[in-house]
Amino acid sequence: MNFNASSNLIFGLSEKSDGPMKNDFANQQVFFESQNLANRKIISANLTHGDNIVIVDNSTPEHMIQNCDALITSDKNCLLTVTVADCLPIYFYGPIQKVVALAHAGWRGVLNNISSKTVLKLITELNCEAKNIRIFIGPHIQKCHFEVQDDVASQFDSKYIIETSGKKYINLANAVKDQLIKAGVPANNISISSECTHCLSNKYFSWRRKRDKIIKAMIAYIGLN
Repeated sequence: MNFNASSNLIFGLSEKSDGPMKNDFANQQVFFESQNLANRKIISANLTHGDNIVIVDNSTPEHMIQNCDALITSDKNCLLTVTVADCLPIYFYGPIQKVVALAHAGWRGVLNNISSKTVLKLITELNCEAKNIRIFIGPHIQKCHFEVQDDVASQFDSKYIIETSGKKYINLANAVKDQLIKAGVPANNISISSECTHCLSNKYFSWRRKRDKIIKAMIAYIGLN
């Protein structure tokens, strides 16, 4: 993953070979042990496709934060996590204030501006400056496969819509990037993964590819060294 990050940062995303992670805490434990991260306080967001952002630390009693789609911490003992199965995992790093954040964004989260609201919270409550925040948008369903109907497409600016053979697709990452730039983050501070979770069937779970009733998902994580 390209994040232009330093050795002060730990982040990543599990893969299909690591097993499904959504609500599978045994698999999560094995995975984080394999990454030598099991000794940290692992705090997860119980996703609602909303825009609630919660600041946590080692004294936070919960391991699962309810009604939440983004987490922030400056505590080196914490590891922030969200599960994804096509949605965008968005990693944030404030190198000056030594703070990290992790957001989950599906198309509803993008419309709710979860990414720019996370930046605003980093600025107003953690004393970060937008110009210093580094952001990586991890593997997600890309414009090649995120097909939508008119009811969803109509909610996005036409510049994010690709029409091919009578079908409409959305470039969610570009919409997020523009939101972040509008929030003051320099374009050069934003990296976007080129990996599509739908295309890479051997590497990633994809809800849109399988449409299983029980969602199989990866787990994204970030923390401070």
